Order: sequence, then C-alpha cells, then structure tokens
Amino acid sequence: MSDRDTISDKQCADYLQYLYETALKKYGYSQDIEAIIQDSIVAFIVKIRNKTEIRNPKAYLSAILNHKYNDWLRKKYRTETFSSVLPENDTFYDPSEENSLSEEYESVRREIGRLIKIYRDVTVMHYIKGMSTEQISAKLGISRGTVLSRLSSARSQIKEKLLSMEKYSEASYSPKELSLSIWGGCGKSGEPFSLASSPVEQNALILSYDKPVSVKELAETMGMPCAYLEPAIDNLVKGELMGRTSGGLVYTRCFMRKYEDSFGDVKRQEAVADKYADKIWNTVWQNILPLTERKEFSDLSEKQKATFILLLIRQALSSCIIRCKPAFDDRLKCLPKRPNGGQWLAIATVFDNTRNFDSIYDSSGPVEVNYRDREDGKKICQMFDYQSVFGDTHWAYSNFKYKISLLEVLQFYASLLPCNVKFSPHLTDELIPEFEKLHVVKRDKNGRAILDVPAFTFDEVKVWDPVTVKINEEVYGMLNEELSELISSHKNKVPGHVDCAELFYSESALNAYVPAQLMAIVNKGLLPYTVEIGKTPVIFIAYRNNPEN
Repeated sequence: MSDRDTISDKQCADYLQYLYETALKKYGYSQDIEAIIQDSIVAFIVKIRNKTEIRNPKAYLSAILNHKYNDWLRKKYRTETFSSVLPENDTFYDPSEENSLSEEYESVRREIGRLIKIYRDVTVMHYIKGMSTEQISAKLGISRGTVLSRLSSARSQIKEKLLSMEKYSEASYSPKELSLSIWGGCGKSGEPFSLASSPVEQNALILSYDKPVSVKELAETMGMPCAYLEPAIDNLVKGELMGRTSGGLVYTRCFMRKYEDSFGDVKRQEAVADKYADKIWNTVWQNILPLTERKEFSDLSEKQKATFILLLIRQALSSCIIRCKPAFDDRLKCLPKRPNGGQWLAIATVFDNTRNFDSIYDSSGPVEVNYRDREDGKKICQMFDYQSVFGDTHWAYSNFKYKISLLEVLQFYASLLPCNVKFSPHLTDELIPEFEKLHVVKRDKNGRAILDVPAFTFDEVKVWDPVTVKINEEVYGMLNEELSELISSHKNKVPGHVDCAELFYSESALNAYVPAQLMAIVNKGLLPYTVEIGKTPVIFIAYRNNPEN
C-alpha cells in the first residue's frame, strides 16, 4: 500500500468492518466504542494519504484501535476511581458490594494481574481476600512494615498503569515466531525445543535477548499479566534457555538471529558456488565412476541415482565447512550439560509474525535416525533426511493427518525394505499417500508401495565409505582457503550473556553455501541424471538385509 495516497470505497468498508468485529469482540458495544472505531479508521486513512508504508493493514488497524481505546481509558479512569477501589488506609475492597462488577473494579483487577508476584500476592490477599496486614505478615513470614510497603508500591504501580496505559509494544498484538536448532543432543523431554513451544516463551526469549529485563517489563510489553508469564519464565530459566541475574532480571542464553540474517553473505557464497561447480563435480564423478557399475547403484532409478550423488556432494561440503570453522573440535568438547540429560547449545531464528520460508537456501539436516532391534540393540535401519529446495522431508511430516515421529518415519520406510520390520497396516495405508506427495514413495506396476529414494544394505555402504573419505579430503583441499575467508569476514553482534558467545561470532556465515553449490552443479547440467527441483527429496536409507521379510 506504500505506493498509494488513497484507498477504495470497498477497502475502506472492509477495514471498517474489521474494526467493528475486532472492537466488539474485545470491548463490547457502546457509543464510546462507536466513536473510537470512527476515530481509528480516520487516523488510518490519514496515514495512507501521508504515504506511510503499511505492510500489514489489519495489524496496523488493531494497533490504532488499541491506542484509541487506551486513550479513552486514560480520560475515563481518574485518580478518584483508583482511590475508591484501592484505598490507602488499612481496609480492603469488598467485592460483594453493589459496584463490585463495575468497569472500574474490573480494570483494577486486570492491573493486579500484571504485578509481579511479591506485590501481587499481598494485594490479592488484602484487597480481594480481605486479609489484614497482620494476617498477611504471618502467612508470608515477612514484617507488617514490609506488607505495608509492598501494598503502597502496588497501589502506585496500578495507579500509574490506569493513568498511562500505552506501554504495550507490537509484541502484544503481532507476536513474532522463532525456531530452534542445536549443536549437540536434546534432553529426555525434547529440551530445548519443548521449552519454547508457544508464542509466550518465544517472544519472552526475543524480548530478553539484547539485555536483561524484568518480568514486569516483559509482561507490559507483551500485554499480559505477570501471573501468567512468570511460570513460563521460571520454566525457561530452569531449562537453561534463560538466565536470571541476582537482581531478578532475566536474559536469553541462546544465540539469536533474524531470519533475513541467517544466510550470511549470499552473493559471495553464490560466487564461490559458481566458481567451483565444475571442479567439485569432476572430483566427485571421477571417484565414484568405477562404483556406478555396482548392482546397488545400477539398479536405482535415474531419480534415485541423482539423489544419492546429491547426498555424497552434500556430505563432502558439510564436512568441509565443519573443518573450516575455527576451533570446531573445542566447540564440541565444551557443549554444556543441561538438565534432564541434554548437552547442547541452541540457535534461535526469529521470524516476523508468521514463519514464511521464502528462501531457496532454507535447509535443515541431514537428520540422522537409527532404528534398533529391541532385543540385541543392533542397528536395523539408518536414515539420513535432508530438508532442502530439492524436496520436502522432515519439515513436512508435521503436516500429516497423524502426528508421527522421525523414528516412526524410519520404521515405516524399513517396513518397505527386506529387513523384517513391521508397521501398523492402518497407519501404512494412511501414510503412503502422504509420502507419495513428497516423492519419497511410489507405486510399482503391480500397485505395491515401494521406496523412491536410494537404499543400500550396510555391507553395500561399506564399499562406498573409502571413496566418500577421498572425496571429502579433495573437496576440503579445494575449498578450505575461500570458505575460511568467508567465515572470518562474517561478524555477528552477540550479547555477552549468551552461552559460549565467542562460538557464535561467525555463525551463519555459510548457511546458504551448501544448497547454493548443489544448485550450481544441477543448473549447469553436470549430473548425467535428471534432477527435478522440489521433487527429488534428499533421503538415504541404509539397512540390515533380511530376505525372509
């Protein structure tokens, strides 16, 4: 809308309808609310005519509505209202009185909920439950003077909020999202991922990243009561995604980056990818050419052969990047031991409002999953699952009709291979169409579901291991100097309170490089097999052969 100086009648009607629906839902109807809605749409139109850039009109309208409503509240609720509800003498407000459900009382009760615990407890006990200051003193084990001091402070805070109610930021009406990745292994309950599963925890982490803040500040910024935020903060601190200072301020302990900053210098990485596409391909092809005549490879479809080679190249590039990163071995050695059995360092990627993956360089993994025999503990099947522009894999599994873990995914794959693994027939029927859409499974000429990704036995994989090691060494020798320079030239600003902050100064420097290099090789037509972008998911299965299946 930034290129317009007006809006159409239809747009105006749509926006006005949105304001009415939002206002009535939040505040109910009154003549005052009607006036607030009209003022809001006028303010919005003025902004448009002044050519203000508005990327999300409805979120902007909500912000104006909140501002106008709070402005109205400031005028309506004066000091005398506050004083009648929370008197300064040692008496309490009886909610059974005739005006207990008045708007004034409800507004004050909302603000009580926004107090931090030490002030909230004494206020609730005294003004809501009717306890005397002596009773509160005995129950909490603090002096009566401390009780009186906290009550006085609570009254001041509530009064300030009622007279000046516009402290909420964009986080209160348009929260951001984040996704976590880790170095190391997660805890028994999926920590740290399980610690930041809702927008409350995610935005608390975002708002506490640059500097330590109080829980009260977080609550005000997020527009929610401290009573609901405090348990979430306590859980984050306990799980070590957050820390707490001796003064009670909280801060984020994991490294955090914006989505748009998570790929490094893309143009420089693309230049390196273009420069080395032919050299890397020649190295890979010369090394694997003698093995392409082996039965396990020659029996693959053209798509599966392309997938297997993409995986080999991807592994060589990832190995090279790891070796180019300074003190990588030291990083692995110093991974902190976490509660509940985890040992990890977390990286958070922040998205504005909705998690839109709009870069061809978005990738994840490869995730390695092992399925073992319950009796002898030996490996039956192993999966390498790489989410990338070439095809959706583990990011897509959460959209299935039934929730399914990565281990269950591998078990399903294994049930389609000769390795004597069984899987629920009902779930198999449900999952086959899902994996067909992902181009992981297909039907043979008899209508039977078979894997459409490369799968070798463990013995067959061993034959390829020496060649893989040789490719990795040659690719490292080729790329080491340029990739190391890209890493050293990338500098992140990392707060000192982040765990192992020094390890993240160059993080994200090469996050676009691996998919960029694979794309350069494919786009130049170097592979002798067809690769369909989006339809060639990079998944590889290794398994223990059991022909009796």
